[in-house]
Amino acid sequence: MPFRPKNTRYWHYDFQIRGCRFHGSCETENYEEAKAVEAAARVEARKRLSTKKPAPSVFTLSQALGTYYNDVAAHQPSARTARSQATALLRGLDPQLTLPKLTAAEIQRYVSFRRTKCANATVNRELQLLGRAMRHMARIHHAEIPAIDLAAMQIEEAEERVRELTRDEQQRLFEKLRPDLHPLVSMALATGLRLSELCNMQWSAVDFGTASIRVVQKGGRHRNFPVNSELRDFLKDLPRADSLPHARFVLTYLNHRKKSLPRHRITQGGGIMELFRDAAIAAEIEDFRFHDLRHTFATRLLRQTGNLKLVSRLLGHSDITTTMRYAHVLNADMRAALEDYAVEMVPAAQRKMRGQKTA
Repeated sequence: MPFRPKNTRYWHYDFQIRGCRFHGSCETENYEEAKAVEAAARVEARKRLSTKKPAPSVFTLSQALGTYYNDVAAHQPSARTARSQATALLRGLDPQLTLPKLTAAEIQRYVSFRRTKCANATVNRELQLLGRAMRHMARIHHAEIPAIDLAAMQIEEAEERVRELTRDEQQRLFEKLRPDLHPLVSMALATGLRLSELCNMQWSAVDFGTASIRVVQKGGRHRNFPVNSELRDFLKDLPRADSLPHARFVLTYLNHRKKSLPRHRITQGGGIMELFRDAAIAAEIEDFRFHDLRHTFATRLLRQTGNLKLVSRLLGHSDITTTMRYAHVLNADMRAALEDYAVEMVPAAQRKMRGQKTA
């Protein structure tokens, strides 16, 4: 239905047909006339889509991955990861190979090589990126792509480990971590948000009135994270950067390379993560990564509430089966509860002794 944007007196239309978007001004202030204009635009759009599709275009692997990154991945919180995955694909496969000539054998050789260098899960994510890029090229740019079942070529993944930070380790970590990076770790422990979600969080997404933070997840999906009183006070006390664009971001740090120590936004890569790893090593915390702060949030909250569905929603999981990796916390609590439960069962050794006496 027509709508009227702000600061204009004209009605506009905006609709999709077969995944294609059509929008524009109805050039009228009359709502009934605007509906007629939109109806005519829909008819014209269907005519345009019903015409013969253009002949498939041929793109190289390099062009396909680059186009997908610029069209889609660059605008998502996981842009840095997508760029790294695309780089790995272009190093392991021929960048100038055209998509129609890409074969299952070529990809299988890539999988066999990559699994010797990195985890199976990493290889699978790279294949998934390749699949998304090819489908995007076919759908949007009418590219000819090969009929390869990439899902069938993925390899079995080891179950993701769940590493929880103990209270003692947490204290040691903060003692060794640079003070201006404390808010980053505190936010991760308080919310369970991913590093990309924390680094990209802007003040415009923080609503103290509704006590919520609008979080941009992987894949560009949005959700609202509730803000409790502790987190609200924490956010209000956070130091802010003085200059744009850094002032827009919630989490900042002191740039020690500048004499005036200006505050800059925290990014995913570079020296910040090196400082975190160095602090963990100095605190003698073994086998610990920044993502384990998210695991710590989940296990602590699940232990406190016993509500797996609640934890799943707060983590932003689309499927609760993903959250089942934390079920060991509930199992431990159930075992502890059973320690105080007894029905005076007779041990097997005593039953055997009784049987011998009866005989």
